[in-house]
This record gives sequence, C-alpha cells and structure tokens, in this order.
Amino acid sequence: MIAFLLPLAVFLAAVFAVSALGKLRSSDRGRTAFAALRIPVHHVQAAAVALITLEAVVAVGLLLTTGWLFVGFTALALVLSAGMLIAVIRADRLGADDDCGCFGEWLPSVVGPRLIVRNAVLTVIALSALAAALAALGSSLPVGILAVAGSETAVPVAIGAVGSGLLIATGVWSIVRASGIAAAETGQIPRGAGAVLLPGTAEVVDVLAPGARARLLLFVSPGCHACATAIASLDAAEEQLAPFVDVYVVQRLTAGMVDTGSSHSIPASARFALDIGGSLDSALEVGGVAPVGALIGTNGSQAGPLARGSDDVAVLIDSIRALADVTPV
Repeated sequence: MIAFLLPLAVFLAAVFAVSALGKLRSSDRGRTAFAALRIPVHHVQAAAVALITLEAVVAVGLLLTTGWLFVGFTALALVLSAGMLIAVIRADRLGADDDCGCFGEWLPSVVGPRLIVRNAVLTVIALSALAAALAALGSSLPVGILAVAGSETAVPVAIGAVGSGLLIATGVWSIVRASGIAAAETGQIPRGAGAVLLPGTAEVVDVLAPGARARLLLFVSPGCHACATAIASLDAAEEQLAPFVDVYVVQRLTAGMVDTGSSHSIPASARFALDIGGSLDSALEVGGVAPVGALIGTNGSQAGPLARGSDDVAVLIDSIRALADVTPV
C-alpha cells in the first residue's frame, strides 16, 4: 500500500506545484484561464490569486503532512482535479478551443478531447491516492511522505517506490515531449491549404498566405438560415469593415456538386469563394457546422478562436467594426 501511495502523492504534488508556478510566471498570472474555460468570474485577479495559492498549498500539504491531515489534502487534490475536469468538459461543449492556461505558458493545452482525457487521468490518480491513504490509515500503516520516511520498516519500500515513480515520470515526460514536437511539426498548416477559387473571375487566391491586409472568412452552406443571418450582419457592417479587412464568403465545393454559385446574397464588397475539396475547412478545423467566421491576420495566421454560429459571427464583426471608431484609416 505504501509503495502504491507514495509515487501518486509525489506525482500529484509535482503537478500542482508546476501548475501554480506556471500560472505565477505567466504574463497574465493565470487570469486568462477563466476566460479560456468560459468560467464567469467577477473579480478575475482575486480568483487567479486564490487558485494559485490553493494549488501551492495542496502541493506543500501532500509533501509535508501525515495522518488524517494528509488524507484531507489528498481529498482536496481530488476536488481540484474533478472540478477542473468538469470545467474542461463544460468549456468543450460550449465550443471553446483556446489554451486552457492550466500550466501557464509552460505546457500549452488546447481545450478539447485530449485535455479532457488528461484531466480524467489526473482525477483517477487523485481518487486512487485518496483510497490508498484511507486504506493505509485503516491498517495502521504510516500515512504521508514524512511518516514513511521516519518508519524504519518502510524506508526501503518507500525509496523503491519513489525511485520507480520518478523513472516512470521521466519516461512519460520524454514520450510526451517527443510527441509534442512531432505534433507541432505536423500541425503546421501546409502551404497552399488556403487556396480558394473565385468563380466570378476564375482566380485562385490563398487566403492563408501573408498579405498586406487581414481577411475575414465566413464559411456558409447552401440553404443555411443561420448563414443568411450571419451574412446580414456582414451587409450591415460593410462600410465599417472595408477599410480593415478583405471579406470572403466561403462555400465548400465537393465532388458531385454542379452549382458553383452562391446560394446567398452577399455584400457587394465581399468575395464569394469556393473551398475545393474542403482543404481550407480542414486547415482551420472549421467542421461541418455553418456559419463559422475566421479572422486571418496579415501574416496568414488565424487571429483568435473561430466564431461558430451567427451570434458569435456577429460579435466578431462588431469587434472589427469597433476599430473604425478608434483607428484612423
């Protein structure tokens, strides 16, 4: 039981310590984590300080306490892990795709299925540590790292457990690090993936290539009423958008489609484009739901998260329109 508990306690303490230090060292001091996870907070600064402090206290408590106090800190670690898991699942369902800010800028992690799995694993580890601590306490075994260190009979077992745990952690770190590098290399948008066809001029334009102006892309589908609502927002803001962005209304063209015209009435200043084969859709991970808005900077990179649905598209358009009131053309 001791050999099972010790590596879990050390691992959890390390996770919470890295999380607290990562947030503390980040430029935003952990404040953007609440926005990324769609958690409404009135006093963001105070909430960030409280979270960092709580994580640090849990990390220290797991390392330095014994007996029932250690069990209490293990239970607190479970509450934090489970709470973060619930928050990530909720954010994913709300369509969030930002960096969660869980470890500050040290280990960027985008909200999504992989982050849910990671937090689920941490929750299982915390639950296992709590169960092991309760079982050890019920068997009159030393509970807590300091208690085990002071027990003559348990010292060899403890050393072996911590040593094996560190080796396993090192192995996992090396695998994750290598996988992260590979993901960063393969996750780059391939050159030419943003090429779209402008049916009116038979011109091919790469909307993800660096350019002199930013681009606002609105992905639509034929017969989509929400898309018509999003286009109406474009139409209402046409004059304010024109000085800042080139607007493209993008419709996917797949095999078997005959009609290459727009099924919606688009603003005069906007360009209707066909995403042949869905390469642009795949590059930006738009998905099959429309409408979706994307702001592309002059460097060809996506600026901010995708705006999914007519309401989010309207918010994106309004944010660009606001520039007209503060930025000289």
